Amino acid sequence: MLSIPIIAEYDGKALDRAIKDFNQLETAGEKAQFLIKKAAIPAAAALTGVTTALTLAEQAQLALTLQNVTGATDKQVKATEDMIAAMSRATGTADSDLRPALAVLITGTKDVATATDALRLAQDIATGSGKSLGEVSDALAKAYGGNMRGLQALSPEIKLMIQDGA
Repeated sequence: MLSIPIIAEYDGKALDRAIKDFNQLETAGEKAQFLIKKAAIPAAAALTGVTTALTLAEQAQLALTLQNVTGATDKQVKATEDMIAAMSRATGTADSDLRPALAVLITGTKDVATATDALRLAQDIATGSGKSLGEVSDALAKAYGGNMRGLQALSPEIKLMIQDGA
């Protein structure tokens, strides 16, 4: 859990001055520029700090999974992070979605290469089915362990394929 205390004091004079300055601007472009300067940039800076903290926590969790399940070295963890970054750029899937999905698949398969292939498959299934990457990855990880119920729940067609021995 991340806690960010915010301490603020209301000053009506500052607000009145900002409104007056805003109203004096003539064009929409000037007004937009004013708003960006006064609000968006500080907000973006604050969000960037939170995002960085969350990304570091996600990276640490995946590293722990890699080390505990596969005995990965720091070099292998780095290579996995590089692969996630490349996959995120190539597919448009957020790295914050890819990391937990890969961690689940690594736990289910006990192998990074198999989990990476399964992650690619999970992305395709998620895109085609409208299900979340997390939901599909969880179902695939369980299937690697022999539990087909998760896959059957993804799609009636998959259920029929499993019944037919696929």
